Amino acid sequence: MTHSTEKILRIITYPIGWIYAIVSYIRNELFDMGVLKSKSYKTAIISVGNITVGGTGKTPFVEYIIGLLKNKYKITALSRGYGRKKKGFIEASSDSSADTIGDEPYQILRKYPDVRVAVDANRCRALDILEAKYPDTDAFILDDAYQHRYVSAGKSILLIDYNRPINKDSIIPYGDLRENAIGRYRADIVVITKCPNTVTPLEARDLKKELKLKAYQNLYFSTIKYGALRRMSDGATLDLTKEYDVLLITAIANSNPLYEYLGTACHSLSELRYEDHHTYKTSDLTKISKAFDDIASERKIIVTTAKDESKLLQLAMPEEIASALYVIDITVDFLFDKKNDFDKEISGYVEKNKRNSVLFTK
Repeated sequence: MTHSTEKILRIITYPIGWIYAIVSYIRNELFDMGVLKSKSYKTAIISVGNITVGGTGKTPFVEYIIGLLKNKYKITALSRGYGRKKKGFIEASSDSSADTIGDEPYQILRKYPDVRVAVDANRCRALDILEAKYPDTDAFILDDAYQHRYVSAGKSILLIDYNRPINKDSIIPYGDLRENAIGRYRADIVVITKCPNTVTPLEARDLKKELKLKAYQNLYFSTIKYGALRRMSDGATLDLTKEYDVLLITAIANSNPLYEYLGTACHSLSELRYEDHHTYKTSDLTKISKAFDDIASERKIIVTTAKDESKLLQLAMPEEIASALYVIDITVDFLFDKKNDFDKEISGYVEKNKRNSVLFTK
């Protein structure tokens, strides 16, 4: 679909956006008035989510929080498990796959095999099960749960893509907002993600003014850090240099930042871009093989993301592809020396609200 066609369709569907906005507003009002009930739990709950449809960096951010807490606290990551083939509550195990629990939870499970991971579209049901089964849990980390208001999160984190400011966007389908931008005021913490490293304190101050956050809301700015390339088949690492020609394979919401990064690091770059959460099939391998063969270079590789890795692992790959396929891991870093402030805010919340804390008052 061309940009002009997409623009025309958004204009045509603009009235639908108003209907969606009204329904969303009424729903939030019913929760605010207590007509619809949010359930509280004995365990500390951290919710990570967004208002924008896709691509704000939720999974790397959830992984950052897991890495921050896992060595000191007993934590569980809970996700909806979007795109999985099975329904209901599932507690992840060594037998789990992207098909059974979803690509993003499986990505988390592979990175942190010692951390409990579970999935359920009904978060309340999942929390009831997990809290009863594991009463020693210190904190639950909820992925993509900002609109799931049936759960009362003790610490709610809203992610906003630097490249897609919510104060300049519209409700879907005309825009990319899941709800009106005033929903940002429910967050305890707001993080502007995917910031370029060149953002100045003056620009950050202007962005803060535009968001018009409340005094109780803390604002942070984060950026993406790309790790070394590791071969998917055996974990061997590779330093990407200007000598390499790269084929990028992605099925994520927004691959533009990664494309731009790789474009500055290699000799030439081409991309096969699939829809977010795409399930790779054998026919895709044929397409990938052809695109790779078309690159006339002796120093050529294929690069993909950790999210895509979780689904590509399920395919039987030809040796030519397996030996050339590398994964680039993505991590989160904070700008303006605010990492310690964020870490203390999250750790302090868990320490105060874990069930065996002397400060616990619920």
